Amino acid sequence: MNSVKIVRSMQRRSVGIQIMPDASVTVSVPYLLPKFYINKILKEKEAWIQQKQQLMLARVTQKENNIYYYLGKEYALGVPLDPKEIVEVKDKIYVASRNPSLIKTYLTSWYKQQARKIIVARVQHYAGITGATYKSIAITSAETRWGSCSSQKTLNFNWKLVMAPMEVIDYVVCHELAHLTELNHSRDFWETVRRMYPLYREYRAWLKRHGHKFRV
Repeated sequence: MNSVKIVRSMQRRSVGIQIMPDASVTVSVPYLLPKFYINKILKEKEAWIQQKQQLMLARVTQKENNIYYYLGKEYALGVPLDPKEIVEVKDKIYVASRNPSLIKTYLTSWYKQQARKIIVARVQHYAGITGATYKSIAITSAETRWGSCSSQKTLNFNWKLVMAPMEVIDYVVCHELAHLTELNHSRDFWETVRRMYPLYREYRAWLKRHGHKFRV
């Protein structure tokens, strides 16, 4: 594993792994911890470290290129000459500010609005076809899930999902609707998803490959 910095401390009692902005790895360890034990921990955490490095590099690339995603398309960031809306999507995503903090705030708010409008409509569409009934729909900021379904039949969707193509949104919608009757990931569950959305495997794979890019 490349770019690993080991920091030893007399005060430290446990091992801590931190992924830095340049995707290098800093490992903080007790002062006398043997090198072979550190390497063993790094090997055990290798998959986790690589995942976090990919996320960090994606954030850096997006920040450097000012690239943002909406419904599966890439857009450069622009500042409108004559703003009519705070955020507009044309050939670029135009945000009426040059302040990085305000850009993030405005974009996040806009993405959440679009997510509620689009995802609710897709849930209603597929629920109407299948006859599925649910209690409510929530747009969330979950860090680890694109969607979830509670035992009380509340459907939850990550607002960043609106950055993905509509086909991917439809897959996640059908995935959560299937949980209304199958609260696990059994064979019956996936068969329910397949009946609603036959190409689910393709778009599930797409989301796994590209979902780490979706950040503001």
